[in-house]
Amino acid sequence: MFQNNLSSIYSFIQKRFTISCMGLHHINKNQNYIFVMNHQSIMDIPIAFSLLLPLINRPLHLCMSHRFYDFFWWLTLPLGAIRIHMDYGGAKEQAYNNRQLLKGVKRLREGNNVLIYPEGNIYGGKEGVILRGKTGAVRMAIQAKKTMIPIGIRGSNKAYPFLLTTYNPFVTKKIPSIHVCIGKEINLEKYYQMDLHSYTQKNRMIIRDLTDKLMKDLSVLSGLPSFSAHTS
Repeated sequence: MFQNNLSSIYSFIQKRFTISCMGLHHINKNQNYIFVMNHQSIMDIPIAFSLLLPLINRPLHLCMSHRFYDFFWWLTLPLGAIRIHMDYGGAKEQAYNNRQLLKGVKRLREGNNVLIYPEGNIYGGKEGVILRGKTGAVRMAIQAKKTMIPIGIRGSNKAYPFLLTTYNPFVTKKIPSIHVCIGKEINLEKYYQMDLHSYTQKNRMIIRDLTDKLMKDLSVLSGLPSFSAHTS
């Protein structure tokens, strides 16, 4: 697997940043998952890959913002990236994203793993909060009939503040530790029969509620306030 040949990059990440990780035992390498992680810095992506790939024996596909996908196109191969359009205003973008999520569903059904950041951007890292999550992770889990693994991270925004407080990609800061906490499986089996093709008001409310609960789980795991606490 091509991703496993990037061990030197992962080793550099582990040496450059002090990373503490809890909950690795929640991952069964004989299963495949949707890994759902809060987003504080673009460094979250290589950190996640460096921690997860030694524990799984299947490819890991990243759901990536179209802005980064288009700019860092040369990284899309090792990341197995799935391009997600972050401009949600029109029906065209929504239809495009639905097709992209189906790519993720296909990868999961093939036995691979998917990593998704439901906030959609890193800007919660400016204040160290978790933003309101998009519903794609939950919809993918229901359609693929796969389990989610929540992963909380904090401190990466301070360690690597690129696009948050600086536009210099070479700026790193020494902090005591970046904390990562991997939670228990989230099984949405009771919703597997939900017809997401007829996206009724009831279905939308259920998906929204499940997404909000997922973001609260990420808040607990990361130790960061969620959007609801931040905006109340």
